[in-house]
Amino acid sequence: MRHAERFALNQWLAEYPQNATYDEVFKMVIDGDERVAVWESLAGNPNYVIADVIEETKFSVENMLNNLLYGVALMDKTEEQSREEGAME
Repeated sequence: MRHAERFALNQWLAEYPQNATYDEVFKMVIDGDERVAVWESLAGNPNYVIADVIEETKFSVENMLNNLLYGVALMDKTEEQSREEGAME
């Protein structure tokens, strides 16, 4: 399971089978499987709403991580160019 997937599940679910894949747990949420327990903040919502919140959280974390990695790569490239320009002077 990817980091963003695990984060999203842990953010909204108090309990789920730890050996299941993200897709399996997601289906359990939609099906209302009793092996999945939702944190109190989402309790009482329809299963499709809970699934949407989990998916949106996963998407947001994936974007944040991608932006962070892009920023680090860009910073590394900028530092490398600065060193090369400094060596030329």
